[in-house]
Amino acid sequence: MSNYPDDCLTPPKDNELEITVFGTGYGESIVLYVPGIGWGVVDSCVMETDKNIKIVPPLAYLMELPTPPESLSFVILTHPHEDHYMGLNVILEHFKGHIERVCRYAGKGVRELKKYIAHKTVAEGKADDLVKVFRAIDDIGRSNEATLRNLSEMTNVFDKRNIFIEGYGSTDISMMALSPNANSSDLYSDKLLRAIPEAGLPVRELDDTSHNLISVALLLRIGNLQIILGSDLETGTDVNKNGWIGVFINNDIPNNDIPELWASLVKVAHHGSKNAFYEFAWDTHSSKKQPYALICPCYNGKYRLPSEEELNKISGYCQKVGLVSTVEFDDKPSRH
Repeated sequence: MSNYPDDCLTPPKDNELEITVFGTGYGESIVLYVPGIGWGVVDSCVMETDKNIKIVPPLAYLMELPTPPESLSFVILTHPHEDHYMGLNVILEHFKGHIERVCRYAGKGVRELKKYIAHKTVAEGKADDLVKVFRAIDDIGRSNEATLRNLSEMTNVFDKRNIFIEGYGSTDISMMALSPNANSSDLYSDKLLRAIPEAGLPVRELDDTSHNLISVALLLRIGNLQIILGSDLETGTDVNKNGWIGVFINNDIPNNDIPELWASLVKVAHHGSKNAFYEFAWDTHSSKKQPYALICPCYNGKYRLPSEEELNKISGYCQKVGLVSTVEFDDKPSRH
């Protein structure tokens, strides 16, 4: 039995861009079909059905297409939050030997994070799901089956020139990481090192938002289209020059090398939360024309994103804002 209605399984044409968001309320994963590049997956999530069966929605979607893809052009892990990495190892194992490049967030924190997770695994007597993802990536790296790349600011996922797209002619197609910058990685490493105890002492939990410090925001360019995928990148601070502030104010990169971040479409960062709204970023995204925007809502008990206040702020910069499901606000039901 299919997990998706038939009308959701119409595959894109070779010259069509498709962006599909999964995980509303419990996670976030984006499946892309990019003309001239192929299929790619950004993050993953796991859904439990009414019959207590766990599925990986992005993989289920790809496998239920009339002609399932035999390979992936790219797989990206943007940051170590479980609502973004759960099930990614299943995707990597399914397409093992048929993935062109596997990318993950960079920074000095990766090695320390492995130690942090290893401590938790020993302390709690279970294999953490992030360990499974790391192992799957390491396995691919040892076998040289795919290009492995750590993503930080100004790192290319791919950069293809003069790609012919039927009906449009030849154009350049690229995807670039906008974050994390060195300041963000250093701050994250400091937090991790403080969380890893001396031998025999309990692991100190990180504040959950700490992992957003190293979120990888992405810029996809296809000819005269620019698409920004915000991951869970937060605003950051002027003092530390991290987060979105670090993307736009970076003394380490010459101004002429920083890409113009106007946008045709924005996948809004961190489910449209207040701590990811950076006014200067939205001024820039809408500087050429008002973009379309997508928000993947998050539900956690009474904690719901986006709030109506934040939704209205974002809407002021956009032609249209689409929520990838219905969300009810506390003061009144709203449907977008």
